[in-house]
Amino acid sequence: MRSLIVSNAITLDGFFAGSGGNPLVLNLDAGFDAHNLDLMRGAGTVLLGRKSFELFSSFWPLIADAPEDPSNPALSAVNREFSRLYRDVPKIMVSDGFVVPADNPWHGTTKVVGRAGLAATLAEEKASDGGDIVVFASATLWNGLLAEGAVDRLDLIMGPDAIGEGVPAFRAPARLRPLGATPIPGSSNVLLQYAPVRGE
Repeated sequence: MRSLIVSNAITLDGFFAGSGGNPLVLNLDAGFDAHNLDLMRGAGTVLLGRKSFELFSSFWPLIADAPEDPSNPALSAVNREFSRLYRDVPKIMVSDGFVVPADNPWHGTTKVVGRAGLAATLAEEKASDGGDIVVFASATLWNGLLAEGAVDRLDLIMGPDAIGEGVPAFRAPARLRPLGATPIPGSSNVLLQYAPVRGE
């Protein structure tokens, strides 16, 4: 049985983004990148919403074959490997009516599934062989999956800063069981891992 794992950065006071959806308030440092690379290495499928798909497919393909640049964190060896894995991994993008353009670099590795068909698709994916099903960002999507009991593990990379206002990571009440809290080496982030509490 494959697990569905969510990975998101959050602020100390629980925000997923700043006011207006600005993600640059998050502490997206090398430790955050390294954790996501570890998840990607074990992923058999990446699940994402339309907005995340459009953002990521316009950014990550540019990183895969770019030369490493120590002065640019986006072009680190970690991010270049992450980008190559992201390029090749099968992706499921959840949207009603969106068609991946033929010239999109991820066109050949992306399947579009409507919201009505997502539960059946995930049931098939979880029952199949392969690596984990991973969700990066896509907070609207994973909040819905969490409410439906489809999420198996939640990895929250919490930064050291409180911003006071912004887009909350959680959109509804949720009961979670802590699995661990680990300072990320070389980072000011802490990895908080939870499993949803089911059957209560």
